[in-house]
Amino acid sequence: MPKATFLNLAQEKKDLITDALIKHFATKPYHLVDISDVAKECRVAKGSMYQYFENKKDMYFYTIEVAYERFLQLLTKMDMVHVNILDYYENSLESVWNAMKDLRYEYMLLEMAFFSHDSPFKDEINEKFLKQSRDFLVEIIKYNQKQGFIRDDIDPLLIGIFLEGASFYMKKFIIEKALNENNTTTFELDIDYFKDAISQFIKLLKEGIAKK
Repeated sequence: MPKATFLNLAQEKKDLITDALIKHFATKPYHLVDISDVAKECRVAKGSMYQYFENKKDMYFYTIEVAYERFLQLLTKMDMVHVNILDYYENSLESVWNAMKDLRYEYMLLEMAFFSHDSPFKDEINEKFLKQSRDFLVEIIKYNQKQGFIRDDIDPLLIGIFLEGASFYMKKFIIEKALNENNTTTFELDIDYFKDAISQFIKLLKEGIAKK
C-alpha cells in the first residue's frame, strides 16, 4: 500500500498518479507496464514513484483496491442492497453497462486482474477481495429473503456462495468470448449478446433461488 510520502501529497497529485497507474495497468499486461512511462505522464521522477510505493506490485495492488472501491461506491449509489436481486439482474443491464463505461479503465483493470490468463497474482487478488464482495452480496440476499423475493429456507451465506460462483463463471465465459473472438475487452461486444446471456442466466437463477 502507499507510503506516507504518497498519502501526504496534495489530493490533486494523488489523483493524477492513481489515475495514471490505473490506466497503464488496465491497458497493458502487468509485465509490460513501465513505471518510467507512468512517472513521465505524471511529471515526477521515476525514483519518486518508489518513494511513494514499495515496488511495482505494491502499485498494482493499490490500483486494484482503488478500482474495486470505486465500483462498490457505484453500486452503493445505485442502492443495490435494497433491490429485488432477480429483477435487478434482469432489468438493469443497460444502466450498469453505461455506468461501467464511466469507470472504463477501472473496469478494464479489474477484468484483466481477475480473469486474464496472464494476470499475475490472480489467486492472491481473488483471496484478498473475496470477503469484501461476499459481505456486500450477503447483505443483499438477507434483504431479498426478508422481502420474500427469494427462498428463506437456505442460509444466506450459502446462497451468496452459489451466486458468487455462478456469477464468476458467467463473467468468465463472457470475458473469454471477448478475449478469444476479438482480443479485446467486453466493451467491444454487442450489448444484445449480454441481454441474451443474462436472460438465460436469470432463468436458471429463478429455478434455483426464487421464492415459489
